[in-house]
This record gives sequence, structure tokens and C-alpha cells, in this order.
Amino acid sequence: MKHFLFLLFTIVFAFSCKKENLDNQIIMMVRDTKVSCTGGNGPMECLQVQTGEKVGSQTWEYFYSPIEGFNYEPGYIYTLKVKTEPVKNPPADGSSIKYTLVEVVLKEKV
Repeated sequence: MKHFLFLLFTIVFAFSCKKENLDNQIIMMVRDTKVSCTGGNGPMECLQVQTGEKVGSQTWEYFYSPIEGFNYEPGYIYTLKVKTEPVKNPPADGSSIKYTLVEVVLKEKV
């Protein structure tokens, strides 16, 4: 009976633990060079990224937001796992999404 109760407790505990929400994670490729762009605060340097179905294509998009925890080095193409979260009350010239690095999946010298 003790083994049964222990097993039951273990199962209940395992299913009650909060699992990491994978719904708000994306795969993002970051190009090896930054480009000049114009953001909400005027001229700046932007990352070029691919997300979703564009990963691995020839299409790169300007990325104006920082990625918290990501230390970009020119000369490398990165494949990142990034968590996205909505920003409550974003500034008028800022993103409504916060990006946080989960994992550098691949860092490849170009």
C-alpha cells in the first residue's frame, strides 16, 4: 500500500509541475552582419533575421528589437531559440514584444 501511495503521489506531483511554455518560443536565424536602418529613434544598426518558414531562405528582414541575453558578434550566423512575451504598455516607438534568448542552437563562422 505504501508503494501505491508513493507512486500515486509521484504521478500527481509530476503532472502538477509547471512545464515550460513552448508556444511562445521561436527559432530565429541571425545574419553575420548588421545593416543601417531607421527605427523609432532615427538611424541605427539592425540585425537581419529569418523566422518561421523563412528560416534557411534568401529572405532576410530587419530586426529592430534587442534580444535579451544575446551577445551578437559580427562574422557569425546564429540559429537561436528565442522566447517571445507581450510587453504591457509598450512605448509608442518600441516593440510590443520582448525577445529573450533561450539557447544558441548554432553559431557558425562565415
